[in-house]
Amino acid sequence: MLRLIYRQLIYEPFRTTLTCLALASALALLLLLEGFQSGLLSQLKNVALNRGADLIVTQAGVSNFVASRSLLPQLSRERVEAIDGVTEAHPITMVPVIYEQEGYRKSPIFFFVYDTGGGPSVISSGRAVSKPRDIVIDKALAVLYDLKPGDPFVVADYRFQIAGITEDTSAFFTAFSFINYDDMIDFFFDSDLVGDISNLPLLSYLLVELESDAEVSSVAAAIERVEPNGDVFTPEQIALNDVALGRTLFGPVLGVLIGAGYVIALLVVSMIMFGAVHARLRNYGVMKALGFPDRMLLKEMILESIIMILLAFPLALLLAQTGSWFIETKVPLYRVPVTEFIPLLRTLIASLLLGVAGACLPYHIVSRQDPAVVFRS
Repeated sequence: MLRLIYRQLIYEPFRTTLTCLALASALALLLLLEGFQSGLLSQLKNVALNRGADLIVTQAGVSNFVASRSLLPQLSRERVEAIDGVTEAHPITMVPVIYEQEGYRKSPIFFFVYDTGGGPSVISSGRAVSKPRDIVIDKALAVLYDLKPGDPFVVADYRFQIAGITEDTSAFFTAFSFINYDDMIDFFFDSDLVGDISNLPLLSYLLVELESDAEVSSVAAAIERVEPNGDVFTPEQIALNDVALGRTLFGPVLGVLIGAGYVIALLVVSMIMFGAVHARLRNYGVMKALGFPDRMLLKEMILESIIMILLAFPLALLLAQTGSWFIETKVPLYRVPVTEFIPLLRTLIASLLLGVAGACLPYHIVSRQDPAVVFRS
């Protein structure tokens, strides 16, 4: 059976090549959609994990690090740092703003305001914040607006200077920028965005560092006792909550897109197998006349479809990797990892199942084929 399939594939190499290209294009679309979903969830997860904390204190009732408003009392830091086992509690404030540059569209960004910890984890060029009005921006903003270290960065008529460029600091299609608390206060007073200063968030989260021998659960319970207005989570818990929020908000939309991609792939496989069956009707008639049962012919069609999927998958991965590289180069705000093991394995298994389904759809044509037709002119 395999020898027969091999001879059929090499008998028409041009048809086989076009078939592989068509299948690879459909599968590459699936890989890109799966990668887009994985990248979105990975970005959400890394916001909390990359802050370098052992525990995170949020406002009571708030269990997320992104897409949530958290406000802690100003004395929370002092109370938390007085607990045995706590080395330091680093304050973090998140402020949403709009960045606009003449000739470009507006971009929503988040100011990540930090003091002693929680700043950018990876700076690809330039340096960290060290002087007044310094700001570190995400690579997505640098690419979109053609910015580099040393350039001005004006938000609401307040002029920052770009100290460095950081990578992988975005979530919910929003880039992050990092400033210190002194500049946040100056920004509040000098910019034209602020109304009543008393309503501004001056402390959103506390990133708690623990002593090496401290018991995490005991310290977390102690923090909740001394700070009744706060809740305490590990970074892993916050990361899982953020991923769950992302699945809730974007899961239905991405599910529809990925589902549509699988339908397209199924149609492509079905059309290819339908065309192959029509082109080989006389061959199948000869095989039936020689005594091949219908189930054997179905097995041959399924094996051929699976082999074509396996041949096309490496090319699909190459096409998807190229598309991912192009997207991330042009718009670094989006992460599209197409080579992550679980989504890759899921797509491969689904593709093989699609191959089986696509091979079965035109089977009724073969099953109704009259062997005597091959002897007619």
